[in-house]
Parts: sequence; structure tokens; C-alpha cells
Amino acid sequence: MTKREQPNIDKGLEAYLDGLINEPDREDFEREADSERRAQVNLQTRIDESLRRLFPVNAGSEEHLQEVADAICYQPVALPLYRRPVAWISGLVAAASIAVIITFSSSLNAPRPQPFFSPTPVAELYQKAVKNGFEPYYECRDDARFTAVFARRQGIPLQLLPMPDGSRMLGLSYPGGLSRNTTAMLCEVDEQPVMVFVDRLEKDQEVADRQAVPSIEWNVFRSVRDGLVFYEVSPFEVPRVAKYLVVASTPLEGQ
Repeated sequence: MTKREQPNIDKGLEAYLDGLINEPDREDFEREADSERRAQVNLQTRIDESLRRLFPVNAGSEEHLQEVADAICYQPVALPLYRRPVAWISGLVAAASIAVIITFSSSLNAPRPQPFFSPTPVAELYQKAVKNGFEPYYECRDDARFTAVFARRQGIPLQLLPMPDGSRMLGLSYPGGLSRNTTAMLCEVDEQPVMVFVDRLEKDQEVADRQAVPSIEWNVFRSVRDGLVFYEVSPFEVPRVAKYLVVASTPLEGQ
């Protein structure tokens, strides 16, 4: 038996197509490329453009990606995809592209539905958090990253001033509430769970009248300042935490 003939891989062409060569080498390649290489580059470029039109990448929103990065302290690194030799795969890809165009052309321009969202009373979210162990989504221990979360989600950077003895911030969560961007801070005060929900004031209009869910176990306190609305939910008779959340670099009154 004879060995199957392996395709002749043009490594220089592959590196050029994958963007793995520096700018001077790239210019040399383009200047010295023969007609066959130029034809392969043009063909692959057309195929890539067709595939991008047919299969647009629905990347996660910047907000969601930042939340993930905040939660796991991870910085994503873009890695080049392996590209198979153009010479023997280009015909197959081109044929597949034509078939996809014919089959799915009617659905390419269809509107994409937005994920469903319904405002939820913050007291219900507090009750759920307590029932589930009162664990934050993100244990944010860096002051700069803490401020950045509110700047990104509410458009206003907030900082947490030093809290009194017996009080501590556990972390942040994004449970919804007034809007998709509502940010919740979980705290422990005298060993009791306290949550402060923060959002833009205009996001409060739809559910403001439904926030006070009757209960003998907790109280809901609402305050408005700096274009934001704050809901503090806790078992205490007076608010204990929200006043320590202030616009970055703005001192608390009386201090």
C-alpha cells in the first residue's frame, strides 16, 4: 500500500492569513507573492467575508463580559484559530456557503428577540438571597473595581465609605430588580443580612409603588440622591448601610 499523499501546506501563506507575522514581513509577503499565492489570498478573503455575513458572531455584551472578568479576575486572551490549507478546503467551503445562502437567506434579516425582563420587588430578591445562603455573586475587595462596577452599570461611580464596627460588605450581585442593570450590595450588620439595591432613578418609575412588600421580618427603605435610587432591605427599624454608598470622592455629610 502506498501512503496517502499529504497536502502541501504553505506555512508562509498560513501565517499571513492568520495574522501571525509582523508588519515588515507582511509587506514583504505581499510584494513578493506570486500569482498563485495572490489568488489563494483573494479566494480565502472572499470565503471569510461570506462566512462572517452568514454566521455573525453574537459576542457577549461588554457589560456581561466585564462582570465575568470581575467575578473571576480573568483577562481573556485572543488566540488565532487554526486555518486548514486553503488549496484543498476552499472548494468545499465555497459550496457549503452557497448552500447556506440559499437555505437561510430569508432568515438573516429577521429581528433578534431581546431576553425577557420583568421588574421584581427588591424585597422578594432579598428574601430569595437570604433563603439561598446570602452569598454575593462577586466578592469585590478592590476599591477601584468596586467603583468601576457602578460607573459601568449605573453611569455614576460609587465608593463605599468605612463602615462602623459590626458592619461589613460581603460583595456585589446582579439579581435584576428595577432593571437589568440593578446592582445589589450584600452586607452583614450585627450578624444580620442587609441588601442595598442601586439603579438610575428613571428605572424606578415602573415599580416604585410595588416595592414595599409587607413583612414582619424586614423593612424596605427608599432614598434618592445624585440621580440614583437606593433601596435598603433589612430587619432593622432604620437604614444602616445605604448612607455609606456615595459618589466617588464625595465625603459623607457630617464627616
